[in-house]
Amino acid sequence: MNRALHLAFKSPLIALHQDCDRFIAMIPCKRRIAIVIAMSASLVLVAPPGRGDDASSPEQHFPAFRLGAFADIVLAHPDKQGKVDYESGELDVYTSAQLNNNWSVLGEGLVQHAGSSENPDLTPKSDLQFNLERLYVAYETSDRLRVEFGQIHTGIVQWNEREHRSRFLQTPIDVPSIANRESQGGAWPLHFTGAWASGSVPGSLGATYGAGLGAARGSERDDIQPFYRRGTSPAALFSVGVAPDSLTGFEAGAAGYAGRIRVQGQKTLRELDSTLYSSFVRGGIELRGEWAHMVHSEVGGDAAFVTRGWYLLGSWRLSGRWKPFRPYLFIDHLHVAAGEQYLRDVHNQNAWASGVRWDVNSRLAIKGDFRTQLFASPHREGLFRLEVALAF
Repeated sequence: MNRALHLAFKSPLIALHQDCDRFIAMIPCKRRIAIVIAMSASLVLVAPPGRGDDASSPEQHFPAFRLGAFADIVLAHPDKQGKVDYESGELDVYTSAQLNNNWSVLGEGLVQHAGSSENPDLTPKSDLQFNLERLYVAYETSDRLRVEFGQIHTGIVQWNEREHRSRFLQTPIDVPSIANRESQGGAWPLHFTGAWASGSVPGSLGATYGAGLGAARGSERDDIQPFYRRGTSPAALFSVGVAPDSLTGFEAGAAGYAGRIRVQGQKTLRELDSTLYSSFVRGGIELRGEWAHMVHSEVGGDAAFVTRGWYLLGSWRLSGRWKPFRPYLFIDHLHVAAGEQYLRDVHNQNAWASGVRWDVNSRLAIKGDFRTQLFASPHREGLFRLEVALAF
């Protein structure tokens, strides 16, 4: 990539992050969650009805633009006296443009109120963060081939790839620990800049594939490096999956990621990640599970660190007049390798949550549950939680 294109792509992103950080720093902390809610409400007022699809128009006009958003707020009340309530919220805004039959562009940003509702042992925080989630150009010829270029999801964790961040789309309140964003205490590399090719293979097996090449992680865990930065190490990833026609609703697959992490003042780490996932969704039944394995080993050294995580989700939609309700059980586990400095601010997790999701309509979901976890203390902590999630 020549220098002119480099500057044209890089400078606006840097300026956008800096301007947002300066603006957020000027806002009193107690007012920031109110701003998230106000932004969500304003999008409801300005968003056009429906999803932008006009079924009555058989002719597609280009370019076609679409703006959408997801928002949620979570309120949590500890089950023990002496603890304080927690609150958190997110606003996920995305925009896309279909330039012609083959080319499209997508951009997505996340505004998050960084509360501590998931971690009752932590001191409550009040902060507002802005993060660029995705920004890429895509070329698609058919279901057999789609290529994305820019900042994209790695797909190493299937939950993150399927839900695309929004808590509205997922059944439970929680995001699994292995699917936490890098800036939210997540261990796995969920984003990178580079190219990703994916598609489906004709046949009754329902096979899919994906392969990508881009920039490995930076010296800090949440440093998403541009691929054109001098000294950046390459990273490669792949994925395969099946969804057999003979077993409607069943999916299974695996993914792998390999790269090198150049840590300042320390030896370079070789990273090898692998994940396995499976799901069965049919007739109101939802069963999902995923296992993730991460190995960081020193290049030219003997030290090796192994981190593992997994989750299980089961839910079912009720029938008759209770059809809008979906009870669920969610189990979440993460074990971080002892002495792993690169993951020093990632915490072990051993939790489960049981609750119900109520789909009020196609754009509003209310969830309530009880979550218990063993976090940073030798005893379990519990939380009663309520989430209101919106789609625009």
